[in-house]
Amino acid sequence: MAKHLEVGIIGLGKFGLSMALALQDMGHSVVGIDASDARMVLAQENMEHVYKADASQTSVLSSLHFHEMDHVIISVGDSVEKSLTIVLNLQDLGMNHIWVKAANDEHRKILLRMGVERVVLPEEDAAFMAAHQLVQPGMLDIVPKYGGIAIQELPVEEWDEKTLIELDLIRKYTVIVLGVRRRHTDDIDFVPNAQTRLRKGDTLLVVGKLDTISKLRP
Repeated sequence: MAKHLEVGIIGLGKFGLSMALALQDMGHSVVGIDASDARMVLAQENMEHVYKADASQTSVLSSLHFHEMDHVIISVGDSVEKSLTIVLNLQDLGMNHIWVKAANDEHRKILLRMGVERVVLPEEDAAFMAAHQLVQPGMLDIVPKYGGIAIQELPVEEWDEKTLIELDLIRKYTVIVLGVRRRHTDDIDFVPNAQTRLRKGDTLLVVGKLDTISKLRP
């Protein structure tokens, strides 16, 4: 079972509130801060621990024990200066597990130089993913780190009647088969046996390097 986390979220706009609700749904504890009355009203309808405050003040972060939480997520819109101030204040308090939503690429570069654990550019990340999904239908996710690891669905055509051991994808292409979904069903056989025989219309769920997966013709 995953560790129960206590997460502080600063800025409860679309991104911040969505993160808060997702974490809550997974059973984690979330404390939110925002200075906007309108955002506070919406957040209070969905969150138990929400505070109206100026998170750029060290005293506020300290009084709410943000430096003692497992992670802090900063999402303060396009206010680059405020974002950087909050990061510095948290670091001064000893918090190192900080994620920040960046306003632009320059903001991202500064945050990375400051040692922020993770920087998110939602629109850029979404555009990158959408472009690959447009070119390569069936693409489910891409992890740019480690050279671009991709998770993709591949409809079986030319591999009809082949077994996984006959295909030997892991040796030939360093591609791992995570599951097989049989035609006309939504059920997936996860981590299938090597003797599993494929049929035309089945779908493979695979993971591997993006450039390798794009060459497969199942």
